[in-house]
Amino acid sequence: MSVWLIGLFIAIILWLILKYVIIPSISVTTDKGSYDRSETVDIGGVLTDQGGNGIPGTTVTVAIEDPTGSVAPALTPVTDTNGNYTASWDIPDDAAGGTYTITASALGVSASKTFRGVNQRIVAVLAA
Repeated sequence: MSVWLIGLFIAIILWLILKYVIIPSISVTTDKGSYDRSETVDIGGVLTDQGGNGIPGTTVTVAIEDPTGSVAPALTPVTDTNGNYTASWDIPDDAAGGTYTITASALGVSASKTFRGVNQRIVAVLAA
């Protein structure tokens, strides 16, 4: 009988954990897969709980690492009522070419996305 009660107790505890503990998930996307210097990268994503419900009012930290390993100052959007967040980052005129990594983090979880970056723009100056 006592083994049965212990099993019931464990089942109740597990049910309470699953019902009331938030297990978050986050995504990150960009509007394009590659960019030129001086363009704006539009970043977005959603923060959800284990049931797929958006988690509102939560600050998301968005870090952008360039191909040399340097990290731009973090962006800190806040999720809306549906758990969505958006941010924009202007690529510097002197940005390095290569693969950039965007990492979004909140509530102990993170997701990353890469984009190919920064083609060299060639400007021709014609002499008269």
